[in-house]
Amino acid sequence: MKKLIFLIPFLLFGKVIDFSICYDKYSFIKDLIPVTKTKSVTFSKPSKYLYYDPFTGLYVVNHKNTKIVKFFTNAKLGWWMAGIKNNSVFGGTYAKKGYFLQFSVLSVKTPINSIISDIFCRAYGVSSNRGFLDSKKLIHFVKYGYWGDIGIGVDENLKVLYSDPFYTDIKPGERILFINSKKATPKIFTDYILLGKKGQKVTIITNKNGYTLKIRKLKYLYTPLENYGIKVDKNLEALLPKNLANRYFLKKGKIVAVNFQKIFSFKQLLYLLSFDKNVTITLENNGIKINIPLRK
Repeated sequence: MKKLIFLIPFLLFGKVIDFSICYDKYSFIKDLIPVTKTKSVTFSKPSKYLYYDPFTGLYVVNHKNTKIVKFFTNAKLGWWMAGIKNNSVFGGTYAKKGYFLQFSVLSVKTPINSIISDIFCRAYGVSSNRGFLDSKKLIHFVKYGYWGDIGIGVDENLKVLYSDPFYTDIKPGERILFINSKKATPKIFTDYILLGKKGQKVTIITNKNGYTLKIRKLKYLYTPLENYGIKVDKNLEALLPKNLANRYFLKKGKIVAVNFQKIFSFKQLLYLLSFDKNVTITLENNGIKINIPLRK
């Protein structure tokens, strides 16, 4: 039997906090967390799975569950909370909420696949080694198996960092002011776009213009070059489709420039591809550079 990390009840900031009932409630949790009667989640790679999210590392598996964890979504920063798994309880406070696809954080580290619970035994997420995925994101991904996207990437100030010119006219540098008539914040962006359903319309007002867009699925390592059949990995290695490979006698190569401007990162590639559908990419293979004009 594993040793409890904290005695129950334990002392926190001079006060006795008792998670013993919660420990009993979630002591059956090991590596699979039952979310519905037929689906469980885990951050440990299973032999078979229904969905996998490369952004967070979450797996959804088909599983017959006799017990189901009910998740709540109204946790407040500063609450006493703990990560509970099998024979361990890690107690602390709710320190930071994660917007976009960031993880939320407790004031203490918790084991992977722990249930994150308050002192009333209400579950608010599942722990990864980077924090915990909160209930809203967890429930959405279990239900749909994807995150929403409108063809742009933004920072925490809702400034557009890159965009897909094949999907939207929004350009880098614009700042989102309103989303569906609500003042744009990371929370609103998360709720209306990342947690949106495919095909739903979203109205975006920026400091430049207004746009109505349909939510599509967010894809890992997507670039607008996919509209030409070109796949690119995080190291800028590009795989050409058959028509381009035959034309340029080249199957793959590293992208070293876009419109003759040198690039060194995937983020820089996304930025430079944001302004026009028609671009020229430069591939390097075995020391040879080839310019490939792409036109729509």
